[in-house]
Amino acid sequence: MKLLSQYIFFYIAPALLLFSCNKEEVIHLDLSNAPAQYVIEGCITDEAKPYSVRITQSVNFDQLNDFPAVRGALVVISDNAGQMDTLVEKSPGWYETPEAKSGVYGRTYTLQVWINGNLFTAKSTMPHVVPFDVLRVINLPFGGENTLVLSPLFKDPAGLGNNYQFVQSNNGKRQPYIFVMDDRNNDGSQVSNLLIAPDLKTNPGDTITVEMRNIDRATYKYFVALDASNGNGPNASVPANPNNNFEGACLGYFSAHTVQRRTLIVE
Repeated sequence: MKLLSQYIFFYIAPALLLFSCNKEEVIHLDLSNAPAQYVIEGCITDEAKPYSVRITQSVNFDQLNDFPAVRGALVVISDNAGQMDTLVEKSPGWYETPEAKSGVYGRTYTLQVWINGNLFTAKSTMPHVVPFDVLRVINLPFGGENTLVLSPLFKDPAGLGNNYQFVQSNNGKRQPYIFVMDDRNNDGSQVSNLLIAPDLKTNPGDTITVEMRNIDRATYKYFVALDASNGNGPNASVPANPNNNFEGACLGYFSAHTVQRRTLIVE
């Protein structure tokens, strides 16, 4: 069995609360002394739920982390099968399709956002799902002591180009770390990934849920760049806002991805 562990984690403060499909992810952006920018975060999954887009504005580093919602935007999502939806503003800065919809594997989605005469456009193609086979917990020496670590297992299909993201929740609370990997080192292999972060603690009796996402390459590269800008990983760099898949100067990202979850109780 080939073992691969790649992880990306983001410190909470100072942090910008960015959109996820569950509104709970926290990632860090370099906003010091930068002019205010729109932050657009869009999500389409293969679950039956509304397509969602959140729009806010960034603030300077020395201001309170109260990111104002952007109201009155025109938000449209279309796909290469001819479907088009105009999203409705359900609450300030939060836009959804009127009905629940499921994303389709292999389909390319285009997000268009008009704000005060400015157009921002992004595209994302939903990958085909790779089955999430097993979730297990192992006892691993880490940081000078034994640590309980979650390990999702799955079979990477033959052919390069698969990208993965994992999100862990302990006792119903989403942990502020995001783990991503690709298949460059394990193409076509059985994969046992390790979800490791210095402050991630798992204890006996905890109920753990891990969400596995198949993401496109642009989303993967966004989080790798974000990790590097925070000084983490092998490609650490000077802090900067990572490139995203938008045309137009804005922060955030747009992702069409699959979702699978596995839950266990730590013995």
